[in-house]
Amino acid sequence: MDVIYGVHPVAECLKAGRRKAYKLWVADRDRESDLRREVGRALPVKPEVASKDFLARKAESANHQGVVAEMGDYPYVDWQDLLAASPVPLVLVLDNLTDPQNVGAILRSALCAGATGVTLRKHHAAQITPAVVKASAGASEHLRVALVPNQTLFLDAAAEAGLTRVALATDGDPLWDADLDWDKGLVLVVGAEGRGISRLVGEHCDRAVRVPMLGGFDSLNASVAASLALFEAARNRQKENPPRHQGTKK
Repeated sequence: MDVIYGVHPVAECLKAGRRKAYKLWVADRDRESDLRREVGRALPVKPEVASKDFLARKAESANHQGVVAEMGDYPYVDWQDLLAASPVPLVLVLDNLTDPQNVGAILRSALCAGATGVTLRKHHAAQITPAVVKASAGASEHLRVALVPNQTLFLDAAAEAGLTRVALATDGDPLWDADLDWDKGLVLVVGAEGRGISRLVGEHCDRAVRVPMLGGFDSLNASVAASLALFEAARNRQKENPPRHQGTKK
């Protein structure tokens, strides 16, 4: 089981309904009301009132905002499902990222940019821990996330499925001018700040792009760079496939 903490992370976990809720604790009944309002329906478990010290011990963090939940394990999906989840997938591949704050922030951007899913390395990398759920403000609970033993395994399968594999790298072409088939399936590969993506993963990518920068710096925080690339992909994909509106406004 995972101990999820914070009003929004717990609320999103309950709204997503992908995990079983075992126990809920709140600092007071006002916090219970806040949680119920965020979830928008009856809570699956009656919260118990507990002291802030108890909540901090349970969450292993003082940043619990007066709400802690004991939930089932995170429901990872099979990585093959990410390629079949959409006719035009947008999959984010995270390589060498170990900082829960960065991973959580990237997952939040991935959800908001309409990513089909995310792959994480099964070993030596951050996974969906309570700290990542908190950093993502609960966005992780609404995403399809797969663990892979080796990112090249997924990248090879993505190529066979006809997806373009694009690495975010400092030596790539400018992102704003990238000549990509945005309206087709796309895999965006993001590595850790400084280290970047591994050599082997880079060799399994078709293209490399970079975020143009001024001011003498050659890299951004991984979560910032990933967000810019994700929303540039979302902008171009919407331009190529604009949403259909039914009816007219009066």
